[in-house]
Amino acid sequence: MTETFKRRAPSQWGEGGALKEEILAAAARLLAESGREEALSLRAVAREVGIAAPSVYLHFKDRSELVATVTRRAYEKLVAELREARDGGTSHSTHSPHSTHSPHATHAPHTPRAPHTPRTALRAMAHRYCTFALENPRRFRLMFGVERIVGPREDSPRHPVWLVLGAWEEALAALPGDRSGQVSAGQDALLLWSALHGIVTIAMALPYEVDRHGLIQRADDLLERIVAG
Repeated sequence: MTETFKRRAPSQWGEGGALKEEILAAAARLLAESGREEALSLRAVAREVGIAAPSVYLHFKDRSELVATVTRRAYEKLVAELREARDGGTSHSTHSPHSTHSPHATHAPHTPRAPHTPRTALRAMAHRYCTFALENPRRFRLMFGVERIVGPREDSPRHPVWLVLGAWEEALAALPGDRSGQVSAGQDALLLWSALHGIVTIAMALPYEVDRHGLIQRADDLLERIVAG
């Protein structure tokens, strides 16, 4: 059986950056669809883009570098949205033409914006985390739902997941009051994020339409308990 191959029009001078973005987008799609890093091949990525496999090597030395770049991009997008929510004090996600909207999520009613304080900034971040997951389910799965090839433990500190934890640490550090009686800021941030992530993941894992308003309310309840006082 002959392998189908959709040949892409050759890039013009100076268009290498555009091709690199197409390769990254194709790899992200294939990873999210298969759910397994080991199932991804550079040949499959090239076929998805419509180029010869050797062309991928002009931008990425191997599969590991390609996957690492795709993964970092996804985490950086989430961190950028969290910081945007924190700095703007908004609790709703901005709808981008590139967002992948989940057809299974109901929308929460719009609520007036509260005065911008460190506490409302943290609340806005929690809301944005919820809506980011609902509106970008493939990207969310790419970050947290792909079966990865296990690497050496000493590489762990370089993983982009810590960028997200850093955003939560920054938000907690900005809260007023004496937090000396609580655990370290890093542990507080990890507990907060882990609990919020669990709430979101459970809601998305169930085979039912997600009640967005209820999800946001559970996020608020969590903040009240963790950041009380």
